[in-house]
Amino acid sequence: MTRWCAVAVLAVASFDAQAAEDPTVATYTATYRAEYKGKDAGTAEFSVRYLADRDIYEFSSSVLAKGLLKLARPKPAVERSQFRVTSAGVQPLEFWYEDGSRSGEDNFHVVFDWERRVATVSSDAGRREIALPGPTLDRGSLQAALMRDVAAAGLQPTYKLADEDSIADYAYTENGTATVQTGIGPVEARIVTQQRAGSSRETWLWLAPELRFLPVRIEQRRDGEVQTAFALVGVSGLAPTP
Repeated sequence: MTRWCAVAVLAVASFDAQAAEDPTVATYTATYRAEYKGKDAGTAEFSVRYLADRDIYEFSSSVLAKGLLKLARPKPAVERSQFRVTSAGVQPLEFWYEDGSRSGEDNFHVVFDWERRVATVSSDAGRREIALPGPTLDRGSLQAALMRDVAAAGLQPTYKLADEDSIADYAYTENGTATVQTGIGPVEARIVTQQRAGSSRETWLWLAPELRFLPVRIEQRRDGEVQTAFALVGVSGLAPTP
């Protein structure tokens, strides 16, 4: 009898944990081909998973260079963001960046304290606090927020992004639609551009409605020229739109 009670308790606990998962956040694992100035430069994996024991989400990306680029970055460049979903939207809790170099000199870690409204950044340069002026994201939670927002009411015109040394505004503009050739076949996508105020760099995103607005192509451009790009190879674990 005791054994069956324990099984029942575990079953209820498992159900409760699953029920706490927010259906508006897409969880998945996606693989990409990395390109540098049109040439094959390596592989990348992006994922979002739900951590039921903490009722939070984790975005991670890992980019592994190949060829000559691997000499400068022999390890994967890794970004990891833990965030939660509140009534105000996606809210980051911690962010880690590893640059993939042997020294790791550009690595940094950000902890968000929403009660004090500060982000604490730790890096080789030391430890410092940055005031949070309002809703702010990091690079990982930003991708989850974009997919969630465009599937609902649409993109906000600007998002605030915390990095290793500042909070910056990024503007978003929709630029029509296109059919993108991917590793899973042709996919219809909405084109969105991201640009930091005063910067000549732009990020172009092709977001696929049939894949819950997962980016099927990402291009980073400077002065209109494509520098790096990520092209979707495959995706798994992506639940249908709720």
